[in-house]
Amino acid sequence: MRGRTTDRAVGTRGDHLARAVLCVVAVACGCDGGHWVPIWDVADVSADGDAPSETDAPDAAPDVVPDVPADTPTDRPADVPADVPAEADADDGAADDAASPPPANRFGIGLVGPGDAADLDRAADLVGPGGFVKLIFPGVTRDTTGPDASWAEAIRLAYERELVPVVRIGPPWGDNDVRNDADAGSDYLRYTALAEAYRRVVAGLPLRDGWPIWIEVHNEPDLCYEWVCTPGTVAGDWIGYEQTAHEYAALLRDVADALHGIGDPRIKVQNGGLAPGAARRCQCGGDGYEAGITAVEFLREMLSSAGGVPDLAARLDGFASHSYPAEGMGWGFFVPYDRAETGLRFFEAELTAIGRADLPVFLTETGWCTPGERCTQNGGSRDEVAAWTVQAYEGFWLGHASVAAVMPFMLRDPGWNDFAWVAVDGSHYPVYDRVRAARCARIAGRCP
Repeated sequence: MRGRTTDRAVGTRGDHLARAVLCVVAVACGCDGGHWVPIWDVADVSADGDAPSETDAPDAAPDVVPDVPADTPTDRPADVPADVPAEADADDGAADDAASPPPANRFGIGLVGPGDAADLDRAADLVGPGGFVKLIFPGVTRDTTGPDASWAEAIRLAYERELVPVVRIGPPWGDNDVRNDADAGSDYLRYTALAEAYRRVVAGLPLRDGWPIWIEVHNEPDLCYEWVCTPGTVAGDWIGYEQTAHEYAALLRDVADALHGIGDPRIKVQNGGLAPGAARRCQCGGDGYEAGITAVEFLREMLSSAGGVPDLAARLDGFASHSYPAEGMGWGFFVPYDRAETGLRFFEAELTAIGRADLPVFLTETGWCTPGERCTQNGGSRDEVAAWTVQAYEGFWLGHASVAAVMPFMLRDPGWNDFAWVAVDGSHYPVYDRVRAARCARIAGRCP
């Protein structure tokens, strides 16, 4: 879901700003019962904020709300995820200290690019040894020959700071027509050439003995502008979520097979996190959309025997989720912690949909925002965001048996300051210091 200002609207490219303003006004007047307002996609911009801004899909309450398990064990030790695969044997065989796996740690933070040494220092100070950092490597097409130098450096710097990298790899900023990279003649249901480009990128990264790297394949394909269709490629120039789900499932299948084919057990694959509120169908080459489903329906269609990839879940090492705090299934985001349980638990319904309750869950986006340019409804003050986030860690995330890592959106970016934990000038917002204190009370290392 990424930095939603609350519920969401779909877009491809074009006059999204105008649509956002119009829809916010409409919701203020009672549009659609107030169940959604357009939001900005907070992670689909470069770290310097220069990439095109685009709107997300509507977070609309579905006609049928999927069942969510009511009881989840919360009595596990706070720093020991139940379902995280053991990494101790991930190295080729060196049995020295250099090949030791990372310490158990669920704390993490997200960036909106590969980051730099200063922000990776801030991330390491926040989450501590063995904590997670989400990085974004945009710009991969079927012609990509290997990793950009900045990507390789980011991985080296992350490991050097004892961070576990979770890397979202995807298309260039502002060009989300992944279908253009489908294999010729495949009806957009094979992506082996693009998968080989992913393989070349990951194979060229400097990995650390005994430590994993997690690859998140693309991002929120259940949104119109994240899975763009060119006019003339779909009958009637409208693509339904069923077709999009089948196509993305094919991409994930081919990338997972290519990455696992490298033969390095340190390389772990997860899906691209889905937006909890998704689009039922999207206009090709325009900004039209129809709301009304959630990620749960999208996941079921990905695994459908009628055009999907039924054994797709078996190819995953972990499950990425964008379970933002919300009072509804795919709507009503950024409410206070005591009203946010439905959204925080959204990943439980996702795991049920794919039949893999055993998979470790990586919350590659979550968290609260402060009202402002990007956060236009709900949210809280900087102090409230800090309090709610600590409550979520202590009351839910650290005790949930499925949660392996929590990477809230996001550390620092001038374009998304409403969601930031660190100001542009490097000063800390309260959430940074409060969460760091909570982490240091549990996990030593890089503490004040």
